[in-house]
Amino acid sequence: GVSAVFASAAPEIVVNLAAQAGVRYSLINPHAYARSNLNGFLNILEGCRQASVDHLVYASSSSIYGGSTRMPFSVHDSADHPLSFYAASKKANELMAHTYSHLFGLPTTGLRFFTVYG
Repeated sequence: GVSAVFASAAPEIVVNLAAQAGVRYSLINPHAYARSNLNGFLNILEGCRQASVDHLVYASSSSIYGGSTRMPFSVHDSADHPLSFYAASKKANELMAHTYSHLFGLPTTGLRFFTVYG
């Protein structure tokens, strides 16, 4: 599992881009999002803490802005009203990362990606 990877690799920096993605599927299968985006992210945070990782960079999402029509988005805009379970799970990741930073001194950076294509 994740613990074994941290133990064998001893990373200094972790970049976590893994997640159950997409808004529509979260409406019919929220458990998949809870397993991957909440429990999975907690496993990453714990691995980083136990391995004394120097920095965690992780994927968040622009969907946390909810129905905001303000353009361009800003990190200072409210992100307190997500419109899907996917968005709520990504907002929860940000709160979890902030808490680990505060409690354990783990530096974290969340990237609020927009729809990726190409």
